Amino acid sequence: MRLVGLRVRHYRTIGAAEQVLPLESSLTIVGPNNTGKTSLLRSILLFFIGHDNDGRYDVAIDKPFSGGNVKTSMVATFEGDDSGPDSPDWSIYQQLDKLLGLYERSRGSSSFTLNLVFSPSGVPVYQFFPNLRKPRDNSGKVQISRLQRQLVTDLLGKFAIHYVPSAKNVTEIYEEVLTPFLRRVAQTVIQPHVAEIRRELQLVSSSITAELQAAGLKNISTSFDLPKSKEFLSGFDFNMSDPYLTPIFSKGLGIQTTAILASFSWVTDEEAKLGKSSIWLLEEPESYLHPELTTTSRSILGRLSEKSLVVTSTHSLSFVPQDPSRTVGTELTGRNTNVVRFTTYAEATAALRKSLGVRFSDYFNLTEFNILVEGPTDREAVDWFLAATSDKMERSWPRLRAASILDFGGVRGLGSFVRATFSMIRDERAAVCIFDGDPAGDKERRDLNQFFGQKSIPFQSGQDYLVVRDRFALEGLFPDEWIIDAGGKHATWFVDISTDVSGNLLPFQVKDAHKRSLLGLLMRTAESSTGLDWAKRWIALMDAAETALTWHEQRLSSNTPTTSAFQPALTS
Repeated sequence: MRLVGLRVRHYRTIGAAEQVLPLESSLTIVGPNNTGKTSLLRSILLFFIGHDNDGRYDVAIDKPFSGGNVKTSMVATFEGDDSGPDSPDWSIYQQLDKLLGLYERSRGSSSFTLNLVFSPSGVPVYQFFPNLRKPRDNSGKVQISRLQRQLVTDLLGKFAIHYVPSAKNVTEIYEEVLTPFLRRVAQTVIQPHVAEIRRELQLVSSSITAELQAAGLKNISTSFDLPKSKEFLSGFDFNMSDPYLTPIFSKGLGIQTTAILASFSWVTDEEAKLGKSSIWLLEEPESYLHPELTTTSRSILGRLSEKSLVVTSTHSLSFVPQDPSRTVGTELTGRNTNVVRFTTYAEATAALRKSLGVRFSDYFNLTEFNILVEGPTDREAVDWFLAATSDKMERSWPRLRAASILDFGGVRGLGSFVRATFSMIRDERAAVCIFDGDPAGDKERRDLNQFFGQKSIPFQSGQDYLVVRDRFALEGLFPDEWIIDAGGKHATWFVDISTDVSGNLLPFQVKDAHKRSLLGLLMRTAESSTGLDWAKRWIALMDAAETALTWHEQRLSSNTPTTSAFQPALTS
């Protein structure tokens, strides 16, 4: 079962305008102080507190700051596996269908919502299908109430929520998050030996009782037993060797924080064994980190997000993901929080830099290797090719696979970014631009060559930029016959597609609204193909990108002059 979205109203700085958190994948929240980042994180936590509330919703604190006679409300969207009795979520869907049946309705998909409203006294009230009319008879209403309460309990029980505020120290996180699972593991090993331990304890108590009775205390006896399960082991020593073995809490705060973040993956695995989906709510994970550990921690959280939902708030440019769909911003409209969506990575980082007062030239949040592409479909296609061929290629392309692939919303966005920053980026990072060979990409490349040429700034083909294929966009890297076939079956996807008298594909243009449709079709065709004959143009591009990144790596490490022999663009 997955939480895929949350809508919030009337909570702290969140006012009457409903704010939406997209949670289909892990999410990073950026924005200035006091604009509602913590409120958004806590809203996720509060949704999962259950009917008992556990004292976490405080009317005095959590009622909207704007005041008024309003109630805090949240609507969560869930998605699970309803494929059949063997699915882990089948019991939830059975109860959901039974509940709908009492309303004389049926379910249309595996996606469903659960509403939560806090009463004026702070009591959480959960409800499925609040807009459906309940049966008139009391027995039906009682049945709905009982079933709904049990379904809420079972659904929320499918999740394990961990909220880690920035104010919480590493020791507290260790005791609250990691230690309970260490106890569970240790107790599993010890359990078969409990009877033997009790026998040995009985021998000790018998000896003590005998001594007491020998001293004249005939009516007194002693006994020992094991503590309750959760108290059986009080704690564990957490040590690190670097190479000298010492307790982790004697290390620097940066190492402590990184080690704790690394432990979250194991905790997630343990919770999965219990049938729970983990949700990690991390407030400013950059706290206490040395800059050298930022990349390490970001990598750890990246892997954690592959197996759980990770929602992070941050003031650090280093923790902003390259995929803009995984970042939202916060800003105040009047006194109320407004969630902002970004279309490009540049927009997300620009918003954060503005909130921090950081100049663009101070920090670009680029990694050691960087590939700069025109638009989001280009980035998605390159990511797809690297993933789809990872176990099929003799070439390893280590620098390319380690690179950040950034898009700028289109060729003009890429051109503007390169004009403004490339002279500074080039002195610090390995960065290679990839342009389409179509008229728009060709014009931007020519304009950039002229722009940098007038300033005597190197901008060389094969090193600083690559062209995918003469007169073609990136889709032209797939076999021509696949594209011709797509044009015959889906002519409405194209502005123009033609062949010459020999049947050869001519430069074509795809409608913006159908680029993803065409790419999806071509990717599926590739994935169903045997061998890699279809990938010749792709491989040439990847080879050229790896070569260019390697050249920049060597240039930067040796501080040699930034000139070399001309290398032609890719035209094959």
